[in-house]
Amino acid sequence: MELDNYRNFLAIVEMGSFTSAANYVHIAQPALSKQLRAMEAYFGAKLIITTRGSRQLLLTDAGHILYQKAKYICSLEDLAKREIDSIMGGVMGTLRFSISSSRSALFIKSSLKAFNQLYPNITYELYEAGIAEQTQQLLNGITEIGIFSTPVDYQDNFEVLFRRDEELVAVYHKDSVWLDPSTESVTLKDLEDIPLSISSGCNEMFRKACADQNMIPHIICVSSTRETALEWSLENAAVSIVPAEPAEKLGDEFVIRKISDISADVYKTVVKVKDRPLSVAAQQFLKFYAKTRNSQQVCDLEELLKNESL
Repeated sequence: MELDNYRNFLAIVEMGSFTSAANYVHIAQPALSKQLRAMEAYFGAKLIITTRGSRQLLLTDAGHILYQKAKYICSLEDLAKREIDSIMGGVMGTLRFSISSSRSALFIKSSLKAFNQLYPNITYELYEAGIAEQTQQLLNGITEIGIFSTPVDYQDNFEVLFRRDEELVAVYHKDSVWLDPSTESVTLKDLEDIPLSISSGCNEMFRKACADQNMIPHIICVSSTRETALEWSLENAAVSIVPAEPAEKLGDEFVIRKISDISADVYKTVVKVKDRPLSVAAQQFLKFYAKTRNSQQVCDLEELLKNESL
């Protein structure tokens, strides 16, 4: 099967119509339709159906499988091109990360800014998403490296490279009517009956800690991102419960205090898909990250990168 057939199939799915896809890939629509029929004959399954009375295209189960695999197949060609470009002209190319939106600003400040100064020919794509979408982005080959704030799904498919410990903290406005900004830490008892805004990644952990102390928290909002959870504190409408790195700054308006009587592990991880090769740019970034960030190295990075270069 020609690689262009996979790329054209992706175009049909992502553009949503044969007409738009034909214009995008510069192929006549009848030729594109014929190409799809040839793919269906090759794989022995219907891949796309058109609903009656609608121009909407729907993927069959077989089509979903091929879409994911086509993403990966095409990403391998892109990876090969980046590898060759790196050899011919120094380390260059595009580094693609899956990362939660609440971590992007800190990631740029703590890692990408300095790395970009060392390798100015590398560009970046940050795909900000929740854990489920991050997982699929990596598995489909859209991104190379994932920075997860919650435990990863499909753990057997991923290799954890680094782990960075965090804390579960209470974040409140400096003019809060509920908590004293001069206190060094807060307890779950201090948070009882206070309106709370919590990020979904630590929701289950926090509720369990409260249940262990026979406390029912007054949670008024659970948000999929840390940024949204913090908006309630910014408006002085609630106290936010979120994960944070030790000594991390979230803004001058906020008071950040560790919740002292929660002992559960809170951490973020840096991961890659198992047995999937990394670009030269990604390898250089991991070496840089290992030297500059105070993170626990979970894998044997030297051995992993040596195998990548074989």
